[in-house]
Amino acid sequence: MMNTYDWWVAKLRAIRHSKPPEPPMRVRLHEAGHAVAGHRFGYVQQGIMLREDDTGETSQQYATGMDDDMSVRLQTEIIISMTGFAVTLEYPEYKTDALRIGGDVQMELVNAAIIHRIDPAMGSADEIMDTLWVRARLVARNNKPLIQAIAARLDHYGFWTGEEIQRIIDDCEKELDR
Repeated sequence: MMNTYDWWVAKLRAIRHSKPPEPPMRVRLHEAGHAVAGHRFGYVQQGIMLREDDTGETSQQYATGMDDDMSVRLQTEIIISMTGFAVTLEYPEYKTDALRIGGDVQMELVNAAIIHRIDPAMGSADEIMDTLWVRARLVARNNKPLIQAIAARLDHYGFWTGEEIQRIIDDCEKELDR
C-alpha cells in the first residue's frame, strides 16, 4: 500500500508528464510580443521565462538618464506591456482568456493616471489608455512575422537570457530580411 507522501509524488509526476513538451503558442506569442515591442523602442532584453503553468514573463530595461521625459517613458512601457495582450487580438487563431493576462494591464492603469498628472493635456487616464492601446495593436500588427518567428523559437519551458533573446531577435530579423 502506498503512503500519502508517495501517492502525492506519483500524482504530481503524472500531472507534470501530462503537460505537452512545449508551451502553448499563445503564451509564446504573448511573450514574443513584449520582446519585439521592447526591442523596437530600444529596450535591452534581460530574459524571458516560460513557466509550466503556462504563464510567462519578459524582462527588459531601458537605460534612463537625467534628461528622460518620464511621461514618454511611461507611455512606452505601457505600449510594450499591452502589446502582449494585443497579440491575442491581432492573431485570432491564438485567442486567450483575457482574465489570464489581466496582470499586464493593471499597472498600466496606474501609469496612465501618472501620465495624466504629469501632462493633463494628454487627456484622462481612460483617453491615454485608449490611445496607447491603439499603438500597442499597431505594434502587434506591424511586427507579426517577427513576433511569430521569435515565438517559434521559444520552444520549451524555462528561461532564456537577455543575450539569447537578443540573438533570437537578430537572427529572426535577418531571416525575414532575406
